[in-house]
Amino acid sequence: MKRILLVATLLLVVFAAMFRQRIFVRDPLGKVERNAAALDGTRVYINYSNDVLVEDLARHQFVLVQGWNALPGVPQHLFCLTGMVCWTDADKAAVFPAESVGGRTPAVMSAKEVTFVDESGAKVRVALR
Repeated sequence: MKRILLVATLLLVVFAAMFRQRIFVRDPLGKVERNAAALDGTRVYINYSNDVLVEDLARHQFVLVQGWNALPGVPQHLFCLTGMVCWTDADKAAVFPAESVGGRTPAVMSAKEVTFVDESGAKVRVALR
């Protein structure tokens, strides 16, 4: 039994290391503000390179901000275990732009904060851990 658990743990660690750009883990200390007002009912997920995935429970919507292009968008392919972990289909996940047609405002990203404009034109600030 110990051997099976050891092998399963080793396989899980190898899987996480290989797909670290695709796996988003929930950040329980992450906070979201829209137009300087705190939002309840949101979940923040981060991956290895501090890309941010925001889940809005009230609107049943996800917004993904990746460091390689900094344009917020709705992921085309996303799989989640509710409240724990999400993963995308690629390291550089394809997204539909979050802003209306023609809007291409890049997000401002740092190690502790991400700021972007959502589809309604509201300024969204995500504070990480």
